Amino acid sequence: MNNRHIYFLVLITLLLIIIPALPVFLVGNAAKYAEVGREMLMNNDWINLTIGGDAYDQKPPMLFWIAAVTFKLFGLSIPAFKLAVLLFSVIGIYSTYRLGKLHYGKETGMLAAFFWISSLGFQHFNNDIHTDTLLANFVVFSVWQFSVYLKNHKWHNFLLGAVGVGLSMLAKGPVGVVIPAAAIGGTMLVHKQWKEIFNYRWLIALVVVGIMILPAMVGLLNQFGLEGIKFYFWTNNVGRVTGSYRGSGADYSFYLHTSLYVLLPWTIFMVYGFFKEVKSLNRIWKNKTEDFEVVNIFAVVVYLGILSVAKQQNPHYMLSALPFMYIITAKWTVRLFSSEERAKTRNIIATINKGIAVVGPLILLVLPIVVFPEKRFWFWGVYGLLYAGIVIVFVKKNNLQRQIVMLTFTIAVMLFTVNVNMLPNMLKFHTSIEAAEIFNEKAPEGSTLSMYTEKARLWNLFLYSKSPGKYLVEKEDLEAFLPNAGAWIFTSEAGYNDMLEMGLNMNVVQKFTEHKPLTGQSARFLNPKTRASRFNTMYLLELR
Repeated sequence: MNNRHIYFLVLITLLLIIIPALPVFLVGNAAKYAEVGREMLMNNDWINLTIGGDAYDQKPPMLFWIAAVTFKLFGLSIPAFKLAVLLFSVIGIYSTYRLGKLHYGKETGMLAAFFWISSLGFQHFNNDIHTDTLLANFVVFSVWQFSVYLKNHKWHNFLLGAVGVGLSMLAKGPVGVVIPAAAIGGTMLVHKQWKEIFNYRWLIALVVVGIMILPAMVGLLNQFGLEGIKFYFWTNNVGRVTGSYRGSGADYSFYLHTSLYVLLPWTIFMVYGFFKEVKSLNRIWKNKTEDFEVVNIFAVVVYLGILSVAKQQNPHYMLSALPFMYIITAKWTVRLFSSEERAKTRNIIATINKGIAVVGPLILLVLPIVVFPEKRFWFWGVYGLLYAGIVIVFVKKNNLQRQIVMLTFTIAVMLFTVNVNMLPNMLKFHTSIEAAEIFNEKAPEGSTLSMYTEKARLWNLFLYSKSPGKYLVEKEDLEAFLPNAGAWIFTSEAGYNDMLEMGLNMNVVQKFTEHKPLTGQSARFLNPKTRASRFNTMYLLELR
């Protein structure tokens, strides 16, 4: 693949996908993780984690450390936090390139890395930040280093692989071991590398990992005792698989159909690549060929297999498998377009990709025309230029480079529209952000902003307020919180009625009649004619 094409495409990706996403507000879990980092900085305690002043045990501290350091250097800057996470994602991009290059050559490595950085999964979850965002980078780094070690047996590669596992466990817990163990363990088993399996170095790796996760263990032990250690190693991971902690049912095909959009715009290449990979491995197995690579397929199949039977399932859980999926995809894509044979297959794939590239942005027009009418001239100028680029490439010859350019323009159109039109308009109805802004402007010094709602997950209320208070879920929590004259509370209609029944002396600072959280959207909300039926009422109150 021509380097000029890569540099141009990366530039387009950065300018039209990443940059417009930087100022987009964080909500949901992403806001919660940033708030834990903020409280870490406020408390000057980098070990014992809190959220809303309460002890927090759901995730290890790596992402919160990044948030805290960023906020210390740049203030409460969400764009800076996103850029800091993106810097860590460079580790994953480079590791994807090197792992692909190690097994299949430079062209495959570069294409895999580009598939990864320009995919919907990468772009979305580097904007809506989850612990899986970090996990994906560290596991592919670990697998790359261990793979190099199996070839050259050098100590520094082995130790770096162990460091990668330690960072993975600091990002999301013991799940960080699964992919490296599956990929490297599977490779050693298939190739019967018994001496490597029973090598004493793995004991040293355990020590390295143990030292690295020690801060997380100390924090959990301080706040939750031995139950916190059990939660880290067992409940929070196995409990989500079995459903004993979270989740109620498994959709065994969930990650199959989820991958079809998470891997956009490279989905067709992926489907072809995995069909060829399975077919190739079956042939190799029958012929007893010894020299073949199974690192990537083991990483994907074992990890997604576990996720598929788990009782709790989310799209971002599969993020760590994507670099390995893209290496397999790039491998077979390069081979397909390097061969003079299989012209019919190339034409079929090119035709489907052209359909996605041309029709996809046209369907997407429903957002800026119907759902949230867009009146900014410059938006339509950028949209038109990108679509013109798609059309120009569309009429050209069906080679690999032109398909990549065409599909990159397609994902740029999609994410540009989402980040510039859809998300900012949806966030106008996510009224907890506006409530925090009103509190910051009007509340006297010393006041705190709390929320009294039933598991509303409006963590951005804390993140964007100058002085976050408590998260009051039950009526008993509210009663324990009182009396607290001068405190501000953001609550629902039901919460407001509870407070009226209690006879509290309070001032309604703001009544929000058009509240709709960003998560859990529906067709009725997206339809302007029925949107009002999805609104709830929220109140910003000041206790007297």
